[in-house]
Amino acid sequence: MASTDTDPESASQFVRTTGLGEQQPTDERERLHARVAELESDLARKEAVLAERNEEIARLHHRLDRREQALADLEEARRELANAEEWAEFLDRELRAQRDRVGSLEERVESLESRSLWARLKRLF
Repeated sequence: MASTDTDPESASQFVRTTGLGEQQPTDERERLHARVAELESDLARKEAVLAERNEEIARLHHRLDRREQALADLEEARRELANAEEWAEFLDRELRAQRDRVGSLEERVESLESRSLWARLKRLF
C-alpha cells in the first residue's frame, strides 16, 4: 500500500514503494527514462564533436609535421648553399691564382723567346 509523506524540512513529497516490489510509479520511471535518453543523446552529440575535433587535431599535427620537415629541409638546403658558396669562393681564389701563375709563366716564356729570338738575330748579324 502506498502512502504519501511530507518531509517537514524540505516540504517535498515522497512516495513509499513498500510492498510494490521496489518498483517506482510509472510516471517517475518514464521521467527517468526520458532523462537518460536525453543524457545519452547529449553524450552522443558531444562524442561526435569530440571525434571531429580529434580528427582536426590529427590533421593539424600532420600539417605541422610536414611543415617542420619542410623547415628542416630548408635549413639543410641553406647549409648546403653556404657550403657551396664557400667552395665557390675557394675555387675562385684558386682559379685567380692559377690564372696569375699562367700569366706570369706566359710572360716568362715570351721573355725567354724574345731573348732567344734576339740572340738569334744577333748571331745572324
